[in-house]
Amino acid sequence: MGKNIIQRQSLKEQIESILIERIVDGTLKSGDRLKELQIADEFGTSQAPVREALRSLQALGYVEHTPHVGALIKTFTPKEIEEAHQVREALEGHCLILANIELTNLVAELTLHTDTMHEAMTKGDIKAFSMADNLFHRTIVEFSGNKSMLSIWDSLRMQLQVIATIGEASMPLEKLYALHPPIVASLKHRHREHAGRFLAEHYRQIATYWNSSSII
Repeated sequence: MGKNIIQRQSLKEQIESILIERIVDGTLKSGDRLKELQIADEFGTSQAPVREALRSLQALGYVEHTPHVGALIKTFTPKEIEEAHQVREALEGHCLILANIELTNLVAELTLHTDTMHEAMTKGDIKAFSMADNLFHRTIVEFSGNKSMLSIWDSLRMQLQVIATIGEASMPLEKLYALHPPIVASLKHRHREHAGRFLAEHYRQIATYWNSSSII
């Protein structure tokens, strides 16, 4: 397999971005070790920008450093996951009631993501389903136009993606999918408060399922 080639400009940022995407899409999993030399060899660069990227990821909370072992993909505690859910629910619920949200376009975008979730559900494709699920919720915040809130939401993306891609422990896809269409239907009829209640129920059901699962 050939080496990945990346531009020499802003190597640290490019490597950081690629590693984050690998974490988000499940290629890199909780507890995986990140070896500087191996990563540098893959991208055809020195270890210096790799080291800088790993330090940045550690500061962002994606990576943790263990003495005598090195950099590892962070393993999140049940409390950290619960808190991430609470913050994400608050952000999305607030965004749903903002007057500046263009509901027609929002509904169209959310419908595309629910369609993708449904297709992935029928194929049993957990990874594709999880990515569409994340896009569904991110779209709600994105349509608010508030970049600060979107930045906060993005900082929580990996915590939730990690747990969502653990197939055996995740809520069955059929049940998880069923939590989304009521949100879209309420927004389609311009019932923002109803949509907010369905969103809150979405997170309540997920929390109930995971609290009773073997993950935590």
